[in-house]
Amino acid sequence: MGKKMSNKLKLLKNTSGFTLIEVMLAILILAFGMMAMALLQVTAIRGGSFSNQMTQASVLGQDKIEELKNTSYNSIVSGSDTITGGNGVTYTRTWTVTESDPPGTPSGITLPSSKKMKTINLTVSWTGPQGNAHSVQFTTIVFQ
Repeated sequence: MGKKMSNKLKLLKNTSGFTLIEVMLAILILAFGMMAMALLQVTAIRGGSFSNQMTQASVLGQDKIEELKNTSYNSIVSGSDTITGGNGVTYTRTWTVTESDPPGTPSGITLPSSKKMKTINLTVSWTGPQGNAHSVQFTTIVFQ
């Protein structure tokens, strides 16, 4: 029987496996990796949300610019409005209209209003979900 017992001990010594410390360390590394992936996912979702808001603001700004450009010259005046976008965010559009002489007009010459131009500066602003203020700006020139 002594020989059988020594064979069993040899078998136990040759058995490979992981110690409890190695398993705990592997679980800890896996947990940190999973946490990093979760944070990456949150960042990606926030980025996608901001991208959606920026796209909506750009569409609303471009729509207003086109509306103003298709308005009769004398009816183009400064103003503002508020719109709730499809994403549930409230956007404020503010436009300022200034009339001036075209570039290159010699100083001292007064042009009739039919030869002037209007510059439209439009700002679309909104507040994001984290309370951050954002805005996008547009500028265009309209001739009579």
